[in-house]
Amino acid sequence: MTDGLMFPKTMGMKKKKRQKHPKPIVATEPGICYLCAKEEGNWNYQYTECHHVVFGGGGRSRSEENGLKVYLCRRHHKEGKDAVHNCRATRERLCAYMQEAYEQDHTREEWMRIAYKNYI
Repeated sequence: MTDGLMFPKTMGMKKKKRQKHPKPIVATEPGICYLCAKEEGNWNYQYTECHHVVFGGGGRSRSEENGLKVYLCRRHHKEGKDAVHNCRATRERLCAYMQEAYEQDHTREEWMRIAYKNYI
């Protein structure tokens, strides 16, 4: 079974199981920027990147577990002057949108355990 491998795997190594995460809690899908659609009414199909709303100190896994992710175009994600990675106001506005959506089914205390900050 290990024939032909430069670095054969030992028999005790197991493949990491792929985690299943819930769908995002807001209406977002690959190819449609969440902020373009919500704020500008632009539902055009375009290149998008997945953005995890809660970040830092294990935030990516907390975002995945709770569906706190959106698809953003490059202008709103990393490249524009108002991108969430470049502009604090845009990032906090997006966090407020997500907090409002999260609190429709959960409590403020549950949000604070995930994000550590109230954005509303």
